[in-house]
Amino acid sequence: MQYTDLTKKELQREYNRMARRYTGFVREPLQLDMAEEDPLLGKSESLRAARHFGTVLNKELSDSGVARPTDAQDAVAALSTMPGCAHRTAELCRQAGVRFDAVDHSTILARIIPVDAGSEQLAHAASVFAISARIAALESLQGMLRA
Repeated sequence: MQYTDLTKKELQREYNRMARRYTGFVREPLQLDMAEEDPLLGKSESLRAARHFGTVLNKELSDSGVARPTDAQDAVAALSTMPGCAHRTAELCRQAGVRFDAVDHSTILARIIPVDAGSEQLAHAASVFAISARIAALESLQGMLRA
Protein backbone atom coordinates (compact mmCIF):
# COMPACT_ATOMS: atom_id res chain seq x y z
CA MET A 1 0.00 0.00 0.00
CA GLN A 2 1.74 3.13 -1.20
CA TYR A 3 0.91 6.02 1.10
CA THR A 4 0.47 8.42 -1.80
CA ASP A 5 -2.43 6.26 -3.07
CA LEU A 6 -4.44 6.36 0.18
CA THR A 7 -7.61 8.35 0.70
CA LYS A 8 -7.90 10.90 3.50
CA LYS A 9 -9.78 8.40 5.69
CA GLU A 10 -7.21 5.65 5.02
CA LEU A 11 -4.37 8.06 5.84
CA GLN A 12 -5.99 8.89 9.19
CA ARG A 13 -6.55 5.22 9.99
CA GLU A 14 -2.92 4.38 9.14
CA TYR A 15 -1.68 7.37 11.15
CA ASN A 16 -3.61 6.16 14.22
CA ARG A 17 -2.18 2.65 13.80
CA MET A 18 1.40 3.97 13.52
CA ALA A 19 0.92 6.36 16.45
CA ARG A 20 -0.08 3.44 18.68
CA ARG A 21 3.08 1.53 17.71
CA TYR A 22 5.22 4.64 18.17
CA THR A 23 3.86 5.23 21.69
CA GLY A 24 5.40 1.92 22.76
CA PHE A 25 8.82 3.04 21.51
CA VAL A 26 8.59 6.33 23.43
CA ARG A 27 7.55 4.59 26.65
CA GLU A 28 10.66 2.40 26.54
CA PRO A 29 13.31 4.33 24.58
CA LEU A 30 16.31 2.38 23.27
CA GLN A 31 19.08 5.01 23.76
CA LEU A 32 21.14 4.16 20.68
CA ASP A 33 23.21 6.86 18.97
CA MET A 34 23.73 6.18 15.28
CA ALA A 35 24.61 9.79 14.38
CA GLU A 36 28.30 9.85 15.39
CA GLU A 37 31.17 9.32 12.97
CA ASP A 38 32.13 5.65 12.60
CA PRO A 39 35.88 5.05 13.05
CA LEU A 40 35.37 1.48 11.77
CA LEU A 41 33.55 2.50 8.59
CA GLY A 42 34.22 -0.25 6.10
CA LYS A 43 35.26 -2.89 8.65
CA SER A 44 33.52 -6.23 8.23
CA GLU A 45 31.70 -6.13 11.61
CA SER A 46 30.24 -2.73 10.84
CA LEU A 47 29.26 -3.76 7.30
CA ARG A 48 27.60 -6.94 8.54
CA ALA A 49 25.61 -4.97 11.12
CA ALA A 50 24.69 -2.37 8.47
CA ARG A 51 23.39 -5.11 6.17
CA HIS A 52 21.29 -6.53 9.01
CA PHE A 53 19.93 -3.06 9.80
CA GLY A 54 19.16 -2.49 6.11
CA THR A 55 17.41 -5.85 5.75
CA VAL A 56 15.11 -5.18 8.68
CA LEU A 57 14.47 -1.64 7.45
CA ASN A 58 13.60 -2.79 3.93
CA LYS A 59 11.15 -5.32 5.36
CA GLU A 60 9.49 -2.62 7.51
CA LEU A 61 9.22 -0.05 4.70
CA SER A 62 8.87 -2.05 1.49
CA ASP A 63 5.13 -1.55 1.11
CA SER A 64 4.75 2.14 1.99
CA GLY A 65 7.00 4.08 -0.38
CA VAL A 66 7.97 6.52 2.42
CA ALA A 67 11.72 5.78 2.56
CA ARG A 68 14.34 3.73 0.82
CA PRO A 69 18.06 3.03 1.17
CA THR A 70 20.37 5.35 -0.71
CA ASP A 71 24.15 5.70 -1.07
CA ALA A 72 26.40 7.86 1.12
CA GLN A 73 30.15 7.61 1.52
CA ASP A 74 30.37 8.78 5.13
CA ALA A 75 27.68 6.53 6.63
CA VAL A 76 27.01 2.86 7.24
CA ALA A 77 23.41 3.38 6.13
CA ALA A 78 21.77 6.23 4.27
CA LEU A 79 18.04 6.52 3.92
CA SER A 80 16.04 8.69 1.59
CA THR A 81 12.64 9.77 2.94
CA MET A 82 9.76 11.44 1.18
CA PRO A 83 10.78 15.04 0.38
CA GLY A 84 10.52 17.25 3.44
CA CYS A 85 10.26 14.40 5.95
CA ALA A 86 13.88 13.78 7.02
CA HIS A 87 14.07 16.25 9.91
CA ARG A 88 10.67 15.22 11.32
CA THR A 89 11.68 11.54 11.02
CA ALA A 90 14.96 12.20 12.87
CA GLU A 91 13.08 14.17 15.56
CA LEU A 92 10.60 11.32 16.10
CA CYS A 93 13.46 8.80 16.26
CA ARG A 94 15.28 10.94 18.83
CA GLN A 95 12.14 11.05 21.02
CA ALA A 96 12.10 7.23 20.89
CA GLY A 97 15.77 7.05 21.93
CA VAL A 98 17.51 6.47 18.58
CA ARG A 99 19.63 9.26 17.09
CA PHE A 100 20.13 9.59 13.33
CA ASP A 101 21.63 12.50 11.42
CA ALA A 102 19.23 14.33 9.08
CA VAL A 103 21.46 16.06 6.54
CA ASP A 104 18.88 17.66 4.27
CA HIS A 105 15.13 17.63 3.62
CA SER A 106 15.10 13.99 2.46
CA THR A 107 18.29 12.22 3.61
CA ILE A 108 19.01 10.60 6.95
CA LEU A 109 22.31 8.96 7.81
CA ALA A 110 23.19 6.24 10.26
CA ARG A 111 26.85 7.17 10.56
CA ILE A 112 27.72 4.50 13.09
CA ILE A 113 26.42 1.21 14.34
CA PRO A 114 27.72 0.98 17.91
CA VAL A 115 29.94 -2.05 18.42
CA ASP A 116 27.89 -3.16 21.42
CA ALA A 117 24.57 -3.05 19.51
CA GLY A 118 23.14 -6.51 19.11
CA SER A 119 20.83 -7.82 16.39
CA GLU A 120 17.78 -7.23 18.56
CA GLN A 121 18.76 -3.59 19.17
CA LEU A 122 19.40 -3.01 15.47
CA ALA A 123 16.05 -4.53 14.57
CA HIS A 124 14.43 -2.27 17.18
CA ALA A 125 16.27 0.80 15.81
CA ALA A 126 15.15 -0.07 12.28
CA SER A 127 11.56 -0.39 13.51
CA VAL A 128 11.82 2.97 15.27
CA PHE A 129 13.08 4.54 12.05
CA ALA A 130 10.40 2.87 9.93
CA ILE A 131 7.53 3.92 12.18
CA SER A 132 8.97 7.45 12.49
CA ALA A 133 9.35 7.76 8.70
CA ARG A 134 5.79 6.52 8.22
CA ILE A 135 4.41 9.02 10.74
CA ALA A 136 6.38 11.91 9.18
CA ALA A 137 5.12 10.96 5.71
CA LEU A 138 1.54 10.60 6.92
CA GLU A 139 1.70 14.01 8.62
CA SER A 140 3.06 15.53 5.42
CA LEU A 141 0.40 13.91 3.23
CA GLN A 142 -2.40 14.87 5.62
CA GLY A 143 -1.12 18.46 5.56
CA MET A 144 -1.22 18.50 1.76
CA LEU A 145 -4.80 17.20 1.78
CA ARG A 146 -5.86 19.98 4.14
CA ALA A 147 -4.35 22.68 1.92
